[in-house]
Amino acid sequence: MAPTSCARPGCQGSAVAWLTYDYGAQQVWLDDRPGPAGDQWGLCQGHAARLRVPRGWSQVDRRAGAIPPGTDPWEPPAALVS
Repeated sequence: MAPTSCARPGCQGSAVAWLTYDYGAQQVWLDDRPGPAGDQWGLCQGHAARLRVPRGWSQVDRRAGAIPPGTDPWEPPAALVS
């Protein structure tokens, strides 16, 4: 499969994440690879990291190594804090 450019207008970055959504369910998903069907949009690393969904919608990041929402990647686990 040939590399795909980011779907954001004017961005020439390579797509590293794939956005899909369900308008009726007000849900957005980010995946590592495109799925078999449906509207899917490739996003570069920067645009995937900055993605914000409309108020009332939920976002699920299903990419490998994704950081769960509401966590700070720079804060050590409580067990490591003395």
